[in-house]
Amino acid sequence: MAHNEHATLTANVERIFTFPINAGRVEVLNRDGSAEVWFKVNNTAATVGGDGCHVLPAAINSLEVDDETSGSTVVRVISSGTPAVSVRVW
Repeated sequence: MAHNEHATLTANVERIFTFPINAGRVEVLNRDGSAEVWFKVNNTAATVGGDGCHVLPAAINSLEVDDETSGSTVVRVISSGTPAVSVRVW
């Protein structure tokens, strides 16, 4: 069963999504494409332009990656802008 959460990011403030399952896959969607979106799926801090982060360009698009957390799935997302994002895990 998939779990979904949605948010509009605050510029330069990390948003932490926590799901009560140990997911195999994580998808992050940049819903409006207004700014780049940086994220990590290993429960370490995501930073704008940070090494080890996945990045979505400033365009409507998504990226699906393996979950790297143990226990509950934690996805940490940040942007220098205020894009609308969705996170889905399963």
